Amino acid sequence: MRSMTRQKLPKTKTPASASGALMNSVANTLRDQIQSGYYKAGDWLPTERALAEELGVDRRVVRMAINQLVRNGYAIREPHCRPIVVDIETGMAAEASLEVMGHDTSPPNALTPSPSNFIALLMCHGSEQFERAFNSQQRIFWGMNQVLAEAGQHTVFLDIKVVATEQENAVREAEQLRYIVKHGFGGVVFYPYAYRSNRELVEEVAATIPLVTIDRQVDFAHTDFVGADNYNGVYDAITHLIDQGHERIAYITKNELIRPVQDRIQGYIAAMHDANLVELVLPIPSHDSEQEWIAVDAVFRLAAYKRPTAVAVFNDYSAMDVVQHLETLGLSVPDDVAVTGFDDIVSTLPNGVGLTTVAQPYEEIGRKAAELLLERAKDLSAPTRTAALPTQLIVRESSKAPP
Repeated sequence: MRSMTRQKLPKTKTPASASGALMNSVANTLRDQIQSGYYKAGDWLPTERALAEELGVDRRVVRMAINQLVRNGYAIREPHCRPIVVDIETGMAAEASLEVMGHDTSPPNALTPSPSNFIALLMCHGSEQFERAFNSQQRIFWGMNQVLAEAGQHTVFLDIKVVATEQENAVREAEQLRYIVKHGFGGVVFYPYAYRSNRELVEEVAATIPLVTIDRQVDFAHTDFVGADNYNGVYDAITHLIDQGHERIAYITKNELIRPVQDRIQGYIAAMHDANLVELVLPIPSHDSEQEWIAVDAVFRLAAYKRPTAVAVFNDYSAMDVVQHLETLGLSVPDDVAVTGFDDIVSTLPNGVGLTTVAQPYEEIGRKAAELLLERAKDLSAPTRTAALPTQLIVRESSKAPP
């Protein structure tokens, strides 16, 4: 968050000469902030309304001041977008995602191309952590392309290249979203990892081109959304474990506030409640955390007649981690503990046992997202829509009956 003290200009309603003076004052203030680095090349300036309230002037004054900045080469203004700050030395806006689409050599005052027939799928497949998920991303891509090809559109994959922190994810996603708008893409299907960031930017993009989020939603952003029915997916997995004869079933998750994670917890609780069984939710640390598995260790070091005979894990990646951690406690899967996952990204656990998991309908997610995008293109101001698609339980060896 920027800490520079902002100067509020005296607000007044005076004739054109005074308005011109106010306009020059606002323009000078914004120019000074750009030159000082308060606003950096590639940054979007705040909205006219926000600047007007912050500086205590009329929005028309702010608009005239921004027009002056554009004329003087400090910013570029594109249709339906806020102005973008230009590097005052090179006269270019910051480049976005050059590895994906190549260098942007358009002049700073170039107009945004008309919306094209290219639709972006904006998500990650560039990090080691998501290497196994590549098949799911391909399936989403194929599902989109099936629908878009019939409409004369083409899907283009843009890699977010997810990094360690929320802030870095937010920066990369913002760069790509700006790139999409600047280069006239006809729409974007967006998997947001920095779901607590960029709300204002996401809504501005959605007001310009069709935008559909998948799997998770940006907090408080009003956009079309497609995801899996996470609640019933976990409910089905727990019901399967109960049918196998398990009564002491724990649920292992990470403390993430995103809706898919919370819906899966609620599906577990509902299934256990309906079977009159006691719920036990165990948190595990994130990948970048040095915390120990305190809750898991405490529970699974209990005597065999007390500890859970089965665990449902909130995703397949963590299911693999859980199996390896249980082995350090001297427990094997599935002889001592049955395990289920979610996503159907991992079919075989490190010990060679097939993983029972909940499969997401990746192709159908892609198709439905493309359908919503095409509908949104007809009316950007229409009410937003949400689709939760059914999942499928894939039963393998890891969820066998208790001994």
